[in-house]
Amino acid sequence: MKATVLGPVAALVIGGAAGFLAGKNTAPGMDADKDIPADARSAARRAASASSGGAASRGDRVKSVKDALATRGQSARTQALLDFYASLDPSQFADEAKKLEDLPWSERIMAGYLLFARWGEEDPTAAMAYTKTMGMAGNFVRGTVMQSWAAKYPEDAAKYYTDNPAEFRMAGMMRGGGGRGGSTAGVIAAEWARQDSDSAMAWATSLDGRDQRDAVRSIVSEAAKEDPAEAAAMLSSIDDADAKKDAQNTIAREWGKSNWGEAQAWIATLPADQQSDALSRALRGLAEADPEAAAANITAIPEGEDRDAAVEDIAREWGRQDPSAAASWLLANGSADAQEDGIGRVVSSWVTQDSEAAYAFVNEQPAGEVRDEAVSSYVRANMGGDVQQNLQLAESITNDRDRARTVGMTAMMWARSDKEAATEYIENTSALSDEARARVLQMSQGGGRGGRGGGGRGR
Repeated sequence: MKATVLGPVAALVIGGAAGFLAGKNTAPGMDADKDIPADARSAARRAASASSGGAASRGDRVKSVKDALATRGQSARTQALLDFYASLDPSQFADEAKKLEDLPWSERIMAGYLLFARWGEEDPTAAMAYTKTMGMAGNFVRGTVMQSWAAKYPEDAAKYYTDNPAEFRMAGMMRGGGGRGGSTAGVIAAEWARQDSDSAMAWATSLDGRDQRDAVRSIVSEAAKEDPAEAAAMLSSIDDADAKKDAQNTIAREWGKSNWGEAQAWIATLPADQQSDALSRALRGLAEADPEAAAANITAIPEGEDRDAAVEDIAREWGRQDPSAAASWLLANGSADAQEDGIGRVVSSWVTQDSEAAYAFVNEQPAGEVRDEAVSSYVRANMGGDVQQNLQLAESITNDRDRARTVGMTAMMWARSDKEAATEYIENTSALSDEARARVLQMSQGGGRGGRGGGGRGR
């Protein structure tokens, strides 16, 4: 296996099999793998596949998962697991799956994902049958099996899916729905498109509702990455209006990322009532490659929700490179809603790069919803910083509910290192209502959970 493949695999397996553990109530705080892109999961699957050709001859390096996990170094450990599973006969996979339950949490994640990815390539029907014996956990690993199956035999995988849709409904909800190829239908379609896009499209358009939209979007996305014009030509074969619009927006985003000028020219040929949305998608794609260039073209989109969505994405992407410039641009070009929804992600990035500059920016903002969101994001991102500074900022939030949440979260974190001082603060601060005070005190004593993750509402 090429060394460059190991990075994505090592990073992915930590999240890709989290649901396998969550289904057994052993994964603390994990929310399956809904935030992991389908192409990242595909990278891990391809890595496992890449090991199947020559890795079997290296399988004698380790004799068990325990030996593989004892290998020094994360990349070497991942490679050892890949080699070990590649050396097995498919008839041994079920026994290995049972052994996973005896592993510590983090090790079970890594081994579990790679095992089911491998099993899905070699004996997918047996792997699927085994997932049905796993209870809730089976809903998570079933997607891993299906992707590996589709990577080799997409037509067979597609037939299994269409014959047994109920098996994947719960898995789809746990994975967060069908975002950009994340659904089972979308995963199968993407894999099939890499081998035969025409057959994949014929299958996709035979599906109904969300399955059709997800599958078509995946196929078009695969094509658009290589040739957006060719992907655009596929639109004529799509009859479902919703699926066609989704595919069209996918093309716009990919085309905007690779060539904004060509994307803009193509969008001008679309129906007038669809151009604003498509332009927003194209600019959001351009932002991934060149956020400053995307920012310079924001006026190409009429004011409204489509522009707001683009502004927020551009600010987020630009904030990763230059948060000061991104924040200034956002405040100068975004609507009130876009500013409020976008500032949190910029500030979060800023804190990790230069917390002092981020603090100065947040502290100088005028009172209001934008400042409230900036303060909340700063405090969340700066939990390892100065507690007193964080509390002072949190107390300045004007929205009662957001202030109580942010103050409470900060005080609870403080209680982990100095419970007595944090308790005294909670009992005496005027920043909390009596109801909020009681709730925070209970949680700071270990009596519950609270707080809200994330930064802004987003889209």
